[in-house]
Amino acid sequence: MIPLSCRVGIAAALALALAPVAAQAAQVCPDAATVQAARLVEFQTMMMGVAVRCRHVGVPVIDHLDGMNSARRTMFTEANDRVATYLRSLPTKSSPASALPPPPGKPAPATPAARKAASTAAASAPAKPPAAKVSRRTDPYDRYLTMIGNQYGAGLTTLQRCKAFDAIVLSLSDRTNTDRLLTMVSSSLVQATLLEAIVNCPAEKK
Repeated sequence: MIPLSCRVGIAAALALALAPVAAQAAQVCPDAATVQAARLVEFQTMMMGVAVRCRHVGVPVIDHLDGMNSARRTMFTEANDRVATYLRSLPTKSSPASALPPPPGKPAPATPAARKAASTAAASAPAKPPAAKVSRRTDPYDRYLTMIGNQYGAGLTTLQRCKAFDAIVLSLSDRTNTDRLLTMVSSSLVQATLLEAIVNCPAEKK
């Protein structure tokens, strides 16, 4: 049974509305379990952003966040692992490098005349532009975490809302409350996940 004070704090925060951001599409939509896992991942990220913002209005959500993450560590870890596995299993476009032909075998020794012609052609050829740098952030899961950090890093910050969020975090830090509370809260606050949006799978079509 969830205490009345906890339910009041949770209900006050459930009015939070989050608009998903559309991005590039993929062919495979996540199943219901993966969508629920994404809700947990995005809820955890949301609370990190809330904790930072609420500190500026004097509500110590950040002091209670470690307790929530510790009490629900298994659920959060499994959720992150499931979302990472899903994103990394999606089909990806072939990289430009993969379209290049394989390197040739060892060439035959060039004649003096051929070497002179090649040297002249190289001297007259225009300079090649520098090669473009390849981004380190090629892991789709890392890109997803960056996107949700940007998505949930901002929002309305008031004393009343911060107190409601603090009540939620404190309730989830209480190990006498079951994990069902985390499922309920994440489902209410993250109804449409950013994961569904970035793979072009609207919630009503999953």
